[in-house]
Amino acid sequence: MAKMYYDKDADLSVLKGVKVAIIGYGSQGHAQAQNLRESGVDVIVAELEGTANYQLAEKHGFKPVSASNASKDADVIQILAQDNLQAKLYKNEIETNMKEGKTLVFSHGFNIHFNQILPPADADVFMVAPKGPGHLVRRVFAEGKGVPCLKAVYQDASGHADDLALAYAWGVGGTRAGVLT
Repeated sequence: MAKMYYDKDADLSVLKGVKVAIIGYGSQGHAQAQNLRESGVDVIVAELEGTANYQLAEKHGFKPVSASNASKDADVIQILAQDNLQAKLYKNEIETNMKEGKTLVFSHGFNIHFNQILPPADADVFMVAPKGPGHLVRRVFAEGKGVPCLKAVYQDASGHADDLALAYAWGVGGTRAGVLT
């Protein structure tokens, strides 16, 4: 049965002391990274050096690094690159950094659902998917509101993946409008 979650249902302190890597600073990446940072979350951004999105991340006060370095340093790894690039990016840059206790996050379930990415059994894996383009997610958050999100837990190795997913959704503004699971 579907359930809606709001701010009162999430505990952002779950992300205290947790470093979140945003892999890809495109439409969703720029919005989620900035919203999380403004929510008090420690965020690191990965983007390809020399690209317009790399420059935009710098303009927004981030110091972009490679996906490999970001995934090595982070506890939570949100892959926001294009769906058709995610499997190769995961295999080449992220997979070796997926140690026990790390969390893998998506905003679209394609690569998990179709087994393009096979996460290790000791990692939490969830999806928080804002139901709007990144520029709307960012603008509405800056106005003090939020865009509704979908949430799904694929793998709960820690026993706390659902709490972490709700905290993440709170951080990007989703629980302000409602998170459907």
